[in-house]
This record gives sequence, structure tokens and C-alpha cells, in this order.
Amino acid sequence: MYLGLEKGVALVTAASRGIGRATAERLALEGMTVVVSARSVGSETENIGDGCIVPIETDLADPEATAALVETVVDRHGRLDVAVLNTPGPRIQPTLELEWSDWQAAHDLLLRPVVQLGTAAATVMKAQGSGSIVLLSSTWVRQPAQGGVLSSAYRSAASAFVKTLATDVASAGVRVNQLMPGATGTDRMQGIVEMKSRNNGTTIEQEIAKVVQDIPMGRWAEATEIADAVAFLSSPRAAFITGSTLSVDGGAVRGAH
Repeated sequence: MYLGLEKGVALVTAASRGIGRATAERLALEGMTVVVSARSVGSETENIGDGCIVPIETDLADPEATAALVETVVDRHGRLDVAVLNTPGPRIQPTLELEWSDWQAAHDLLLRPVVQLGTAAATVMKAQGSGSIVLLSSTWVRQPAQGGVLSSAYRSAASAFVKTLATDVASAGVRVNQLMPGATGTDRMQGIVEMKSRNNGTTIEQEIAKVVQDIPMGRWAEATEIADAVAFLSSPRAAFITGSTLSVDGGAVRGAH
């Protein structure tokens, strides 16, 4: 499907690997200039297909660096057509074992950057009269998992923020949606199953099987499959979709809404 993204400018955060990196590559293949940010992303521009990936080293845990990111993109590239708000995953820990400092750290990892970047991107796009923002969230917002309270709580707040933002900027031609990946074969997921294997005295294969048995499609996603969905939501092909949530989870979430 022709997505109509060529020659646009995109920002993808937390994009050194995993879903963020796959998304950046997918948008570059569509012909976009994709600015990627992470704590460590190198310094060389990569040409991919008809587009390119341009790194900017940014630590989302730093409020000042986060606040400057969108402005830097626009200063260097003249506009911003797509913003993919991706954040690293927080600690996996039983609720009663968490300290207040864990909650504070998760807030600065998951919620504050989304509010800062979403507000900044929407302001630029409103002035342009066009643009698309996609929040990469998690199905744990809809179906919490044991040990995932930090992710569920703060990603739920971020979801409410982008839903409201979508209403506020829709008349200006700016679309805001969120995508909720389910279990995906990333380094983070590998780390989670390894931790569960140690804690439960099981093998990694047994822990993977536990995850997969709850997915009707019988497997977890590849990062590229999540990236394909992000590219669609980002594109003019989704021109009448805003304020929506798309779960890409192989049918794992059982709720009807």
C-alpha cells in the first residue's frame, strides 16, 4: 500500500533498538527523514531506501533535553510531520515491593516525556496545519500483568493525555492516536522472560510458552509488525482516524473495548 509519507520529517524516540528502531527503519523506507533519539544512537546518518535515519542523542530522563528535542528537529529539518512517542519500559516488580523512588523514576520515564513531546509536537503541527502523533503504549493499559503496575499506571495516564490532545487539535488538521503492542520479540521481552525464569526456577522456553499460550495467534509479534501498524497510523491513508487506540497483540486482550 502506498502510504504517501515520502519527503516528510519524522521523530521517533527511544529508537536505538526494538520497536523504536524498527519503526524508524519502516518510516525511512517510505522515504522520510527520520530523526531518532536515544541515550546512545551514534552520530552517522544512515540511508535506508529513499529515506534516511538521523540520530540525536537524547536522554528522555532529562527534562531539559526532552523539552528541546522537537525544537531541534524543526530547526534542522524545517518541519515535523510525524512524531512517534516511544518510551523505555520501566521496572517489572510486584506492587508491594516498589519504593516511592521507583514511582518517581517511572513517571519521568513514561509520562513526563510523553506530555512534553506530545505538547511540543502538536504545537508545531497545529501551526503547519497537518501532522500525525502516535503514542506507542502497551496492552497492559487494558489488561494489566503481574509485576507491570508501573507500566500500566503511567501508560494509562499517557493514554488519557493523548486522547484529550487528539480532541484539542483535530480541527487544526493534526491527528493523535495510540498503538498498544502486545508481547513482541524484543530485547526487553527477552529480559523479562529471563527474569521470570530465574524467579520461577523454570527454563526460558517454559516462560516463553506461558506468554504464547495466552495469545490466540500462537506466537508473539515481531517488531517489524508493530512498525507496519505505526506507519499506517502515521500516514495519510489513516486521514480520518484520530483519538483511536489500535491493539496489535494477536488477540491477547480479551476485553471487547
